[in-house]
Amino acid sequence: MDNPTVFNNYDIRGTYPAEINEELSERLGRAIGTYAQGLVVVGGDTREMTPSLKKSLILGLCSSGCDVIDVGVGPTDLIAIAGGHYNAKLSVMVTASHHGWDRNGFKLMYTKGNGFSNEDMAVIKNIYTDKPFVDAEIGGYENKEDEFRQIYIKRAITCFKNHFDLIDAKVIVDCANGGASVVLPELLLALGANVVKINCDFKPNIAVEPEPEEESRKYLVDVLNKNDADIVIGCDPDADRVFAFDSKGLWIDGDEIFAVLANTIGAKNICASLDTSTLLSDATGAEITLTRVGDIFVSKKAIDIDADFMGEPNGHYAFPDFSWYNSGTFAALILAANAKKLNDIINNLPKYFTASKKFKYDNDELKMSATKKAILDAGKSYSVISDLDGVKFKLDNAVVLIRPSGTSPVIRIKAEAKTQLKADDALEKASLLL
Repeated sequence: MDNPTVFNNYDIRGTYPAEINEELSERLGRAIGTYAQGLVVVGGDTREMTPSLKKSLILGLCSSGCDVIDVGVGPTDLIAIAGGHYNAKLSVMVTASHHGWDRNGFKLMYTKGNGFSNEDMAVIKNIYTDKPFVDAEIGGYENKEDEFRQIYIKRAITCFKNHFDLIDAKVIVDCANGGASVVLPELLLALGANVVKINCDFKPNIAVEPEPEEESRKYLVDVLNKNDADIVIGCDPDADRVFAFDSKGLWIDGDEIFAVLANTIGAKNICASLDTSTLLSDATGAEITLTRVGDIFVSKKAIDIDADFMGEPNGHYAFPDFSWYNSGTFAALILAANAKKLNDIINNLPKYFTASKKFKYDNDELKMSATKKAILDAGKSYSVISDLDGVKFKLDNAVVLIRPSGTSPVIRIKAEAKTQLKADDALEKASLLL
């Protein structure tokens, strides 16, 4: 089944079974196997169609001569860590992450644990669509789900205890019935927390919105209050994102979580996506290296500069001591360790106000033409912070980001400042660049 439209910059994803199905999965396995020519680790999330897609993927990999280790169900960072542990050529996670339950797909990770680059994804796509697959003897298969789950849990506990005390808190944990369900509640209990489990039942496709946003998780505030708990923490279905409410039921946004995690681990050399708030540098005093938006760019740069922490304000955070891939589970443990004082920590962070607007264009060509003009004009009139991905610059007492969407003919502008009035004013002035 030729369907190259499911190949995105960061992953392979589509609606099941119209776009992603077992035929495509087997062919993809043969393409990945042709590329890898060695051991491949595979795993998946809890979606109903994941086992059959994974089975087809493994069939394709083995038919291309690859040996396969199956580590079963878990968060994506578990599969990424397993790739390094078993010295695999690469690892593959069957998941659609935070996208709808009717969708599925595949994430690829290097031995190091970071996600595949755009360039290598393009190579896989070319093999899938154009080139003959390798003709080889059938590869072997081993299931090490139980074995590696315990290795992952032990690794997380050891890494946590090397830096933090046990978790003295009552914790509401919501795993969206996803991959974190098999590890996060157990980790919290092992580290001393009093745990109340919500949506950790390993039952996918129920009425839980996969994307963890404040509106879709408001039901947890009632659970928090009824249980007199100290914190709500949770993940999306493949657990590469984390979210939290504090003890008062207040949503903690991604930039605040970024700062809390950085300060808790004492990070000094942080890699962050360009859309990260100035809050991070103000709150931590750390050296901040900015990259293009997208976790593959953040992790690649973090590895290059040997960063001690990295992330994006969309809920992606990675801890190199534990994993070079985003770990919603490990981030959740650190937030839980701060549970009883988290409200005070957040209240003491620097405050920024934001204003935003988006401009729609008829096509991508017009969008990129407008972006190039904005980059040039901003450089003439303002102090540019970065032009890696659109343009980020200082405007009066505000910081503005003008960035083109990677998936639609849209440009978004976001301004942040110490007051709402200054943010609004900066947004109005910056809009004149488009």
